[in-house]
Amino acid sequence: MMLKPLQILDDIRRQTPDLKPSEAQVAGMVLADPRRVLTLNITALAQAAGVSEATVVRFCRSIGCAGFPDFKLRLAESQARGTPFISQDVAPDDDVSVFARKIFSSAAAALGEASDRLDTAAVARAVDLLAAAPRILCVGMGASGPLAEDTAHKFLRLGLDAQACTDPLLGRMLAVNLGRDGALLVISNTGRSIPIIEMAQVARDLGTPVIALTVPGSPLAQAATVLIGNEPVEDAEIFTPMASRLVQLTTVDVLSTGVALKLGAPARRHLARVKSVLADTRIPLPGE
Repeated sequence: MMLKPLQILDDIRRQTPDLKPSEAQVAGMVLADPRRVLTLNITALAQAAGVSEATVVRFCRSIGCAGFPDFKLRLAESQARGTPFISQDVAPDDDVSVFARKIFSSAAAALGEASDRLDTAAVARAVDLLAAAPRILCVGMGASGPLAEDTAHKFLRLGLDAQACTDPLLGRMLAVNLGRDGALLVISNTGRSIPIIEMAQVARDLGTPVIALTVPGSPLAQAATVLIGNEPVEDAEIFTPMASRLVQLTTVDVLSTGVALKLGAPARRHLARVKSVLADTRIPLPGE
């Protein structure tokens, strides 16, 4: 399921090649400037697109709306939630100021949606498992690999025995070493990566709890002990995750913060020691 504000624009974009040429003219106007289209009535939109009002109505029905009022309602909802542009909305002729605004808008809207949907009960269960685990293995493949490394890095700073892995064969071997008290944290933007799913199943068969940051209802979600659902923002079959990656990074920050609070003073003391040993690796600020 895509973020709701993106649905109508995505629907229009996908269906434009199959629309009649006159309907495609309306689609082009909507995709180019959805906010302006919101201000137009059916007559004004038809005139601006150079088509008849009947064509506008046919366009609305072709993209799955009941009619023009339903189309305007869906478009208005998408704009009211922040016009979350994503990478496919960047046009070839956009200058830096335009595509930069679109990307930042995408990230802000995606984070807002993720915050509203976050299952805090699942986060609390994951925090309990991670804080109590003597060993944590963080796994991700492809674009999720750096996220797994960042996650392990955050846990290490808190004094936890955490390791990241992006190799499916090594991951299986490391999963065996986790034991029932350890924890496997898997990250996948699609929830359909076969090596990740198989690794989660191996861990579950060995009695190791599996925490998954992935798509609800996906095969990986079904293999998880604790699911922290992240709806994908982009179509991962076409676009490299951008806003989705930011959502997952922020979710990892929520988890690591929860673990730090759960561990309390020992985690704060360890973090202070880590910062102390790293201090000599930085050029001092003026006055230090």
